[in-house]
Amino acid sequence: MEQGTGGRARGARLPLHMLDRPRLTEIFDRGHALTVISGPAGGGKSVLLSQWATMQEERAAAAVRLGFDESVTNEHLMLREILTKVIVQDLIADRSTARSALRGFDSVRDPGGELGRLLGDLNRPCVLLIDNAERADERSLLGRALDLLDAAPLLRIVVATRRSTVTRTLQMLASADVCVVGPPHLFFTCDEARAVVERVSGQALPPHPLGEESALPLAARALGLALATHREPVEIAAVEVQGLADALMASLIGPDAPADFQEFLLRTSVPGRVTREIVRRLGWPDGGDEHLDRAELYGLGMWEPADDGLGFVYTPLLREALARRLDQRPLDAVAPIRRTVALWASEHGRHLEALTNAMRARDYVLAVRLGRKSWFILSRSSPREVETLLRRENPLVLARHPLLGMLLALVLLRLGQRLRAFAYFQGAALSLGRRGVDDDPVERFWMLSAKALAERFAGQFRRSGMSADLVVQVFHTMDTEQRAECTGFAALLLSNCGLSFFQLGRISDAIEVLELGMTIQVAHTVMILEDGVGLRMPDDDGGWYHCAATLAGVYALRGRLSDARRVLDEIDGVDPPPAWRSEQFGILEQIAHAVIAIAALDLDEARRRTDSIAHHLGTTELWPYLVCVQSEIEVREGRAAEASLAIAHSLGRGVNSAVSDYGSSRLTVAQAMASLALGDQTAARRTAAGLPGDDPARLAVEAFVALLTGDDARSYAAAEVAQAERDPDLDRLCLAAITSSAAAARLGRREASARAMSRAVAVMREQRSQAPLALFATDVLSEVRELCAPTEQEFLDSYLARASDGCPFPALPPPVRLTSRELAVMRELLRTSSTDALAAALFVSPNTVKVQRRSAYRKLGASNREQALLRAAELGLLEE
Repeated sequence: MEQGTGGRARGARLPLHMLDRPRLTEIFDRGHALTVISGPAGGGKSVLLSQWATMQEERAAAAVRLGFDESVTNEHLMLREILTKVIVQDLIADRSTARSALRGFDSVRDPGGELGRLLGDLNRPCVLLIDNAERADERSLLGRALDLLDAAPLLRIVVATRRSTVTRTLQMLASADVCVVGPPHLFFTCDEARAVVERVSGQALPPHPLGEESALPLAARALGLALATHREPVEIAAVEVQGLADALMASLIGPDAPADFQEFLLRTSVPGRVTREIVRRLGWPDGGDEHLDRAELYGLGMWEPADDGLGFVYTPLLREALARRLDQRPLDAVAPIRRTVALWASEHGRHLEALTNAMRARDYVLAVRLGRKSWFILSRSSPREVETLLRRENPLVLARHPLLGMLLALVLLRLGQRLRAFAYFQGAALSLGRRGVDDDPVERFWMLSAKALAERFAGQFRRSGMSADLVVQVFHTMDTEQRAECTGFAALLLSNCGLSFFQLGRISDAIEVLELGMTIQVAHTVMILEDGVGLRMPDDDGGWYHCAATLAGVYALRGRLSDARRVLDEIDGVDPPPAWRSEQFGILEQIAHAVIAIAALDLDEARRRTDSIAHHLGTTELWPYLVCVQSEIEVREGRAAEASLAIAHSLGRGVNSAVSDYGSSRLTVAQAMASLALGDQTAARRTAAGLPGDDPARLAVEAFVALLTGDDARSYAAAEVAQAERDPDLDRLCLAAITSSAAAARLGRREASARAMSRAVAVMREQRSQAPLALFATDVLSEVRELCAPTEQEFLDSYLARASDGCPFPALPPPVRLTSRELAVMRELLRTSSTDALAAALFVSPNTVKVQRRSAYRKLGASNREQALLRAAELGLLEE
């Protein structure tokens, strides 16, 4: 069906049921900012919207006609559809910004605010006509409409709904420029009803007036069709609207109607939008032009423009009547029709419609295939609708087809329902345990991925890592054809493995699998606009982006900033949707940017990056790493108390999810550094002691504490050992090396000092970072500088020239050192306070005990036994 002027089908006659009604045209011409059309099913709301849209087009004004249907199922999708159509019609002045916002719009946190900001830049007046609003939260939609009108002076909105306008809705609308069009306006007058009946039937009516039942537009249409098909006057009683629709269908596809037309109407009622392509697939090689013209002529629906051309949309009530008739057939007869529609819908990006038809056909194998292909999009665009669809199924279906259970778990995660999601993940994992290794590798790939994800969310990090190993093994065993079947989701599942490895501290394994995921790029899905410009849609390379963002974060958190910058440059080159970069998948990218900003000593930029993802705290498994970076920023800005409080809060009961040993170790280091910045060396030592004794992170912290307290020999020894790590965290390596250099300089070990600083400068120069230097006082660095070679001096001078005299870490009092006899006395004081008992236990005289006790009290700054024992315990001196 070719498109003619006004968006109508070229060559089609004006539908017989359409009347020009000046009284309704006059309402539209009043120019109200918001018009609400409220009337029952069959009240002619869609016809009125179509007429008003045509009026706008005839006046060369902008009109955007849309409605809720199988592909636009919620408010967020409606807002995206509005943005798409205004971009297609080139209604926004800043075209590049609008196109950028459209990509990834499903991930925008405040879609209404973003759309309002863009519509505020309209280049000419525009009317939005929104149909079938009863399928959404009508009150929320009207509230959103008012917000859009406030943001966009050139905008008008018309909303049509079956629901009555209740008092509280009217109260919400009272302060706005609103017009409500109700049933008294929509219903036909006697003359209008007579005109429609005569036009549809082609017969003149007797002179007696029509009854009230013909006032409903659908009833007048049904009366006309009944006269046309039966060729005799037929009385229509005032019946329930749904029954009226059934009667109308019966008159069209009764026993006397052509079988071909009857079958055409029934089959084409399945897709939400009828195009020539789907008509051909359903059995009409000519595209069904004649049948569609006849359906339009008798008011069964209308042609509407869409992204892929014109589509015929049945009147909702009549389509429901057709669907009821179709569902009276045996499932075996209906299933092939629904399978055909499911495959067509999937090819055209109507993923929810595709999954719905596959499920209604009871073709669960097809539903699994479609779910695997489109889960990422469905979980972002229609999570509630998918949840409703799958939860309606018999639980046995989800047990027999665990991938459907996994799909349900993924959308529940998107809805923030982790506990409910975990139950379905567990079910998938149990199903996996009952299957053999010879099962479909693609399904096994999915199932193991579900198991790894579920175990990680349950805090079973080691098990998750083992499952991730199996996922990678299965992927490597798949052949080319099987990998091609996984193209749309393989990278996402590999990124899941990368996170499991990262949480275990298996950094090299994480890097390897994430780099593997980055080799998988999906061919871009494009939507061509009228000016020939292509837009990549939100399903493009979602897995690639998550792998890249995760890899950049892993590199940055390990201090490998040159590698992190390389990956971030690749991300910028691919240009993912802007909204992705601050949502769950973008957390590690923003952490990488923050770490790089800290390396450049740009703390404002680092804070901006962490603030952009701070709203995910409490909902993401990556919270330990975000908290650590936030804490480092606070410490470097001299806000150590805030850093310490933030860490303590994040560790509170029920605040965040479980933390892995690797994440916990990073939090421990951050907490120790915050305590040091507060001048509390006791708390810092106690916190660091929570790490294993040979942990390089613990040794680096202890070396730094010793340096601040002037215990240079101990500092140097610990720092040297801390640098012996095979695959070190480069930031920690630099901290240990500079600490070693400073301690060696104080000890007079000039060559050792220069060697350690040379090692640190080489790393910092390669990573383009000066962050480790900012942890030390300038006088310490100046002292070390004198011992360095010219190349290292040049690097230190570049920092010292811009450094302030302040340092986030104050000098600390020297450590308390007790002699072995004093330590023995303090440990015996835990058991008794009697001088004689102490002397007997230590085999010395009471006077000797008194002398040693007084000396210990003086060193500890205590005046009595209780104070001395408390202070000694804080310093860890009482440990045997």
